This record gives sequence, structure tokens and C-alpha cells, in this order.
Amino acid sequence: MCVYPYIMTFDPQLFQRSREPIYLQIAKLLRQRIEMREWKVGEQIPTLEALMAAYGVARSTLREAFAQLEQEGLIRRTRGSGTFVTRDLSSQRWFKLPMNWDEMLESVAHLHVRPLPTAPGADAAPPPVDFVAGGQPADAYQHMRRVHYREDVAYCLIDVYLASEIFERDRTGFVTAPVLARLAVLPSVQISEAKQVIWITVSDETTAACLGIGVGDPIAELRRALVDAQGRIIYYAHIRYPAQHIRLEIDLLALRQARGTACRKITSKTRSVRHQRARWEDIACRAEAAPRATQVILP
Repeated sequence: MCVYPYIMTFDPQLFQRSREPIYLQIAKLLRQRIEMREWKVGEQIPTLEALMAAYGVARSTLREAFAQLEQEGLIRRTRGSGTFVTRDLSSQRWFKLPMNWDEMLESVAHLHVRPLPTAPGADAAPPPVDFVAGGQPADAYQHMRRVHYREDVAYCLIDVYLASEIFERDRTGFVTAPVLARLAVLPSVQISEAKQVIWITVSDETTAACLGIGVGDPIAELRRALVDAQGRIIYYAHIRYPAQHIRLEIDLLALRQARGTACRKITSKTRSVRHQRARWEDIACRAEAAPRATQVILP
């Protein structure tokens, strides 16, 4: 039965649907309520007795859940006073997944890039790309793996496959700065198609090691491809984000508004292209000036 837990009794049998220990499931539920600011920083969360009645679990199970949250720095338990929230999670979803070309370029403007080595003999060609229409593989690719950081927090593991002949035009730039920022300002590269697909999955051992999360933790996985004017797939990226850092914002009327202003955009196309090129060059300069993280060699 589907119930709304704030107005109906929680069914403890729901915990049996997962093989995860019940105390960890409880910890996730409490963490979610903290993130939704049901309990704000400094506020006291309900007593063990109240939570035992709400979730239908034993006192020892709740104590284990509290210990997990305390270890994460989310709560503080004080004997005789109660349990209090010590950290605000409402702002942790700071990374807005880009939904268009401009947002994508803006998202890489201030990245800290840490290149990672690829295994000897690793496949230098991307996997089959089935979400772009008619795109053909380039003759050869340069494979790059890196971690992106924000304020020393790893939030993105990315494998990039860039057409080799394009990579050779700016080897240093592509290695030390976000690839998209450099690619956008190459005057000879014309992008005819740019698509990405996103789904929610769980981290494997490589993603967990690079991003400092657990194996099996939820992540957003994104695959992105760019096709040039000749119909070649010149860029392919496989990107993994920890789920707790990301959010999606989608303007449901954007397409309608775009159609309504199509005529005005056509008449100002030349001016708009110049403006966008200058903007992309500014983003590339900012990305190039961002501090570089040191290289890490994985065991």
C-alpha cells in the first residue's frame, strides 16, 4: 500500500524490501528530512520514543542510525538534552545539470581539473553512440580521464574521447583545461548536433574511489556527444556525478518561447554569433585561469 508517512502510519514491512540494514535505511530517511529542512540547524529532532513509534523499529536500531548521522556530522547527541541538527544539507545540491549549450559552457568556466592516468592499452575509442542521428566515428580518438573539483570537493568523474586531429590543434589546452571550453573557441570546429542522455544508477568501484563515495551509492550518469558539420562524432563524454550534489531545473515553456522569437533570432543571427563567440572565449579564459589540481595516480 502506498502511504503518505506524515499523515498515515509508516509500514515497517517496507524495510524488508531492501537488503540494506534497517538502521542505514532509517539514517537515509532522517537525512532526507534534514535536507528538506523539516529540522533546521540547531533544532531538536524527535525523541527516540517518538521515532520508534513512527517507524516501528527497536530503540537499538535508532541508536545505530543516530550514530551513523553523528559520524557524518549531521547531528549532535547530548545526554539529558536530546539530539540536535548541526549541519544544513539544503544547499548541498549546488550543481545544476546543464540543459542547453550555454549552460553547459558556463558550468565548466570555474572548474578545477585533475587529470588521471588511463590504463596502458585502454580502449581509445568511445563505445557505440546510439543517441545521435547518423553520427559517424572519427578516424581516431584521444582518451582523457579527469576529476572535476569545486572547493576541493570532487563532484565529477569524466572520461572524454576527443577526435585526435582536433586534440592535436591544442594539446596543452585540452589536457589542462575543460575540453568543452577549449573546443568552443576553435574557429574551424562547427557543431551541428549536441545531445546528452541522463539516468540515475549506482557507483562502481572506480567512481567510488575517484569521488570519495561508497560503492553502490546513487549517482547521475550522463553521456554526451557532439557531431561536427561533416557528421563525425568529434567528442564523447561519459560523466558521473554523486547524486547528492546535483539538481535539474527545466523551463517547460522554453521551446514555446523559442518558437515565438524565431524570426527575431534569424534577423540578428550574425550579431548573436559574434556575441556568443566572445562569451565562449571569455569562459575559456576563465577556465584556463582556474587553479589546477595536482595529478593523482590511482593504485
